[in-house]
Amino acid sequence: MLRFLRELWESIRQAGTSLASHRLRSSLTIAGITIGVGTVMGIFSVTAGLDSSFARQLNSLGPNTLYVSKWAWFSNDNDWWKYRNRPLITRADYAALRAHAVLPLAIAPMVYSQATVARGDLKVNNVTLIGTVESYMDTGGWQVRHGRFLSNLDEELGTDSCVIGADLEDAFFKDGDALGARFTVGPFARCTVVGTLVRKGNAFGQSQDARVILPLSSFSRSFGSKRGMTIAVMASSEKMRETEDEIIQVLRNSRRIAPEKEETFSVNRQDKMLQSFNQLTGGLKLVAFLVGIITVIVGGIGIMNILLVSVKERTREIGVRRALGARRVTILLQFLCEAITVSALGSFLGSGLGIGAAWVAAQVTPLNAAVSPAMAALSLAFALLTGLVFGLWPALSAALLHPIEALRYE
Repeated sequence: MLRFLRELWESIRQAGTSLASHRLRSSLTIAGITIGVGTVMGIFSVTAGLDSSFARQLNSLGPNTLYVSKWAWFSNDNDWWKYRNRPLITRADYAALRAHAVLPLAIAPMVYSQATVARGDLKVNNVTLIGTVESYMDTGGWQVRHGRFLSNLDEELGTDSCVIGADLEDAFFKDGDALGARFTVGPFARCTVVGTLVRKGNAFGQSQDARVILPLSSFSRSFGSKRGMTIAVMASSEKMRETEDEIIQVLRNSRRIAPEKEETFSVNRQDKMLQSFNQLTGGLKLVAFLVGIITVIVGGIGIMNILLVSVKERTREIGVRRALGARRVTILLQFLCEAITVSALGSFLGSGLGIGAAWVAAQVTPLNAAVSPAMAALSLAFALLTGLVFGLWPALSAALLHPIEALRYE
């Protein structure tokens, strides 16, 4: 073992010397591997950032929440007219779910609108208005920062209470307390702030913190009662599918849909959206995989080429060493170490290039792009395997040279 380790160290040293003596040839081969590994790691880091960002934004909607809506989250263009002609989700559907569904942990109706919110001379445009009930906090995973959330009493009495998001709190109350302040919402409605929400950030390109939440009865009185709604249903993580089936059954019975007819509503689940998104990013990952395969082939051919040239150039040296007692395994190790050194250098430089590209992407885009240690280790192992496989033939051809023929080679 000690002899083997000494020979291995000597082979590594001689491989470094050989590469240093042919800088241009070695650099071109290393550059090819570097660009390939860096490209693959860059693509995988961006797709990993996309997956992480999309999963985080989905989770912000409520990890175990189902959304009953007229529209499906993902649909074909051919289905647009079918969804367009569906009846709206109404209070009757909400009442049916409350009366007959037993699996949901919380149910919250939500109606939406857009308006300008004003307080004195300050205005914020394109604010999302939401009419809902007390259980909205459970279905959406929200937390109150100051004050309280809307209560069932606010809904029953139709009070002018409201809860605002962090963007509005920052816009109007940087140095003061929002509780008790009054707003003008839209052209004529007014509300009194009873609570503020913890900041939640953006989801799918839109801020979740530029919102005003009103009691459903107050919203209907001020902005109309004939709007369609979305019903959020919170389920336990172990019974998501069972809860979805129960919702479908209750609404089919409530809407008197015949068994052979299709539903006139959609129950949207986050995992369905995540599955569709993974199908979209699957193409990008396939491209990265194909780039990796091409990189292996091109890099391996480059390594094999420089080793075959090196064997031809050093044939007489190999004959001298064999005549002086060098074993075949020693010659084999020397050329294999040269191939592995080239691929390892290319992999290290490519990893550095990929890490740099991921860092730049994370700084200038909202993607959480990063190269994981496992990915870097896998790329290094793959590059070493490439050097081993494509360097084996030239190394064997050098080790199997006949000493006499090698000494006579000019």
